Amino acid sequence: MQLTRHTDYALRLLIYLAGIGDGRAQIAAVAEAQAISRTHLMKIANELARAGFIDAVRGRGGGIRLARAPAEINLGEVVRTMEPPCPMVDCTSCRLIRRCSLPGVLDQASAAFHGVLEKFSLGDIIRERGTLRAA
Repeated sequence: MQLTRHTDYALRLLIYLAGIGDGRAQIAAVAEAQAISRTHLMKIANELARAGFIDAVRGRGGGIRLARAPAEINLGEVVRTMEPPCPMVDCTSCRLIRRCSLPGVLDQASAAFHGVLEKFSLGDIIRERGTLRAA
């Protein structure tokens, strides 16, 4: 299983914000620090804000920060929010469909993957508060 770049960048943004604590970060600064397109990161930040993971304030003195404590941000919830729903295999044109149980096995594997992610929070994966500030 591979996450999309969109989800990867969303997780990086959340980790970055956890590292700066209660302060607000500017999208441009995060984009530069993480070598991510500013436009792409803005779309991700908007999606994370709509989902309630981050708080975004526009204008002078604005910026983004976590909307909840890192321990309250579930990684499984983030991944499910950011990843587009997509079957692991497309069986529509397969001639083995009547004899094959692969889709069911892959569905179980996907559920296990998401189940593991749901056991962890953002707080579980950050090392030390403030260590990302210098990055």
